[in-house]
Amino acid sequence: LSSDSSDLMLRIYRAESYAGLQEYKTAIDDLNFVISKMPNWPEVYFRKGKVLQDSGFVGDALQLFLQCLALDEDFLPAKLEVEKFISLLQSLGGPEVLEPVSGSLSRAQSAHALNSTKDLAKEDGLKRVSSEPLLSGQEKSALLKRKLSFSEQDTVVCEDGRNKHKKQGESTKRDMTLAFGTIPEDLIDVSDFECSLCMRLFFEPVTTPCGHTFCKGCLERCLDHAPQCPLCKESLKEYLASRKYSITELLEELIMKYLSDELSERRRIHAEETAEHSNLTKNVPMFVCTMAYPTVPCPLHVFEPRYRLMIRRSMETGTKQFGMCVSDSQNGFADYGCMLQIRNVHFLPDGRSVVDTVGGKRFRVLRRGMKDGYCTADIEYLEDVKVADEELKKLRELHNFVYSQACSWFQNLRNKFRTQILQHFGPMPDREENIQAMPNGPAWCWWLLAVLPVDPRYQLSVLSMMSLKDRLIKIQHILTYFSRDQSK
Repeated sequence: LSSDSSDLMLRIYRAESYAGLQEYKTAIDDLNFVISKMPNWPEVYFRKGKVLQDSGFVGDALQLFLQCLALDEDFLPAKLEVEKFISLLQSLGGPEVLEPVSGSLSRAQSAHALNSTKDLAKEDGLKRVSSEPLLSGQEKSALLKRKLSFSEQDTVVCEDGRNKHKKQGESTKRDMTLAFGTIPEDLIDVSDFECSLCMRLFFEPVTTPCGHTFCKGCLERCLDHAPQCPLCKESLKEYLASRKYSITELLEELIMKYLSDELSERRRIHAEETAEHSNLTKNVPMFVCTMAYPTVPCPLHVFEPRYRLMIRRSMETGTKQFGMCVSDSQNGFADYGCMLQIRNVHFLPDGRSVVDTVGGKRFRVLRRGMKDGYCTADIEYLEDVKVADEELKKLRELHNFVYSQACSWFQNLRNKFRTQILQHFGPMPDREENIQAMPNGPAWCWWLLAVLPVDPRYQLSVLSMMSLKDRLIKIQHILTYFSRDQSK
């Protein structure tokens, strides 16, 4: 705006940002400026109406929606808001002049409704819906709350005036202290607010299309095993495919208002569980599958319920990391492995996922465990032992020789094999000047170890080495063997 103060769209964007921060007055100032410059732009009236609606001035918001329709009777988002408001008034016994809207609102109807609702707003106190109950009687009050909550959650407006559903987790800004009055404490039973799966107080409650409510985490774990409602067994395939687990706001607010102490304890327990899952040395989740190496990509197809849970926890805690080990017949998984860093997760409609990861630190397993079906371990990280002076000089000579040998072997591969390697692992990393800069040594060594057709047990022995010299000698032996095979 400093560089181009005449750009009206920028002011609209800023107004939406202010509204998101609940700075409604500043947002209105920006929209008023745009209206003064473009008085016949219906979209701006609609956006101003939404800001007023979010701040609680429902009567003023309705006037703006009707002004929008007076300018453009086919502006669908405004039409929907007016129809909802008229339906609400009728359910509360509003004036007969507001007849049901079955089709579209004409300009005349908009003007007629505007004049009628002005008087109605003054008489019934609709200017500030959230300040006081509009009606006496608990039943009508509850109805009002349900109606307004529905109208808020239904649609938002795109820049071109089209309506779309709100995104998952997007909260509304209306003050929800409407019309409930005070509920006697002896009528509040904490068992009515318990999840039927974990038998604890609802945490992030979500309601399925079939009408059953569970903790978000509990429902996700059930859907890992079968796309059905845990209670009525109705199919939730479409619900799983959309992955729109929107929080049931009314239930969450009731818990916050009437069970605040129990909710605080529930949050404390959840925070402890999250902290336990985010520890990267104790009880680290282990994916027992294949060999992984530092800096080398490792794409995974995740379909087992235990690993779906493991990946989801890694994402939710923010660590985005887990360990990868090969299986071991005696101990379950090997003594050495590599941490994987999640770069991206692509969820498939049936709950499976394709996880893009890349290798990170190497580790040694100290203690094995189990958590919710997947393996865990206490680990310590490995780093190469650094050398100096004459040893470093000899190490650099060995490094350069083996690197040249590796390049020669790769170039002498058949085009078919070389193309497949490049497609899966990418090009071979360049030679590094400082061969001791990284705790795992040069990246090309791990890339080469990943592409060489070597027995996993041999690869595991190289992965566990903390001496770059020993690792280069091992790789040299492998290359010498395969180079002889190439010459034959």
